[in-house]
Amino acid sequence: MSTVTIVPSDKLIIVDDEALVFDFPAPENMHALQWDGQRGHIEWEDDYNWPLEPEAYEEEVAPYVALWQAEKVRRENAAAEAEAARLAEYNGEEERFARLRAERDRRIAATDYLIMQDYPLTEDSRAAVQAYRQALRDLPVLEGAPWDGGGEATPWPAMPDVLTRKSEATL
Repeated sequence: MSTVTIVPSDKLIIVDDEALVFDFPAPENMHALQWDGQRGHIEWEDDYNWPLEPEAYEEEVAPYVALWQAEKVRRENAAAEAEAARLAEYNGEEERFARLRAERDRRIAATDYLIMQDYPLTEDSRAAVQAYRQALRDLPVLEGAPWDGGGEATPWPAMPDVLTRKSEATL
């Protein structure tokens, strides 16, 4: 049998050290119920504590455990539904396009310094960078977009060699 603590005024039921706070019916004058797995007691606000022997479990403790279990299942189901909704939104086309554009914009911004007029690039390298940036800008209109939202399934254009080297001075 489980260990159980019930404190109606706090809307608290603890079963095997797992606490849930929720509304549940209880006698108005019950302060607490304690059950150690074998026996326990009910504490009353206006009466003496009542000892609970093993045979009292089904009538005095089990109904609260059933309420706790039902609340736990309800919360687990609600969490699963919320996660399913979150994943549906995350995997929705609008969200995948937003992630694709954000990663595309990050990659374009990483090349901004290369197209500055005073950055030392050969005309061929500058043309390669400009072609790469245009390919990135065109990505969202390609067949199959938004793929996985900018992840591994996205056919990113190949970076020009100038982006994979420290500088052209090493050529």
